[in-house]
Amino acid sequence: MPRSTTPAWHCDDNACSICIAPERDERTLLRCAVLTLLEHSRWMACDEIPLSDILSAGGNYLSRLSDTAGDGTPVPAVEHWAWFDAELRLVVARAAGLDAVSTLDPRIDKVLATAARRTSRRQVDLLDLAAEQFAELCARSRTA
Repeated sequence: MPRSTTPAWHCDDNACSICIAPERDERTLLRCAVLTLLEHSRWMACDEIPLSDILSAGGNYLSRLSDTAGDGTPVPAVEHWAWFDAELRLVVARAAGLDAVSTLDPRIDKVLATAARRTSRRQVDLLDLAAEQFAELCARSRTA
């Protein structure tokens, strides 16, 4: 994870259970950003935005969403967008069945290329599964 003297993500949503947690740090804000993009990516998939575009422009999408929806949308700092996109790709690849533990796993591209050929409905299902799995993983790491 990139190290910074200032938080890489900013979310002021008082209803966000992740962001109002007392142990809030860059990692918890990353979780919020990933879950926010997964939530919105299901609509983007329905609008036939290619999965590869969703997964390679996550920071940009969150930034534009923040501009239109107002405060409360967690947006990674521009210098962290590539890192954020890599983490997002890993989350979706895991939901597609890959047992990857690193964003550098060379199998991720093949798994995501296969997932991109699915219908938009099946892509939405994949993104929903990714969000569920990621939220569960986050909950386990907070209690561990």
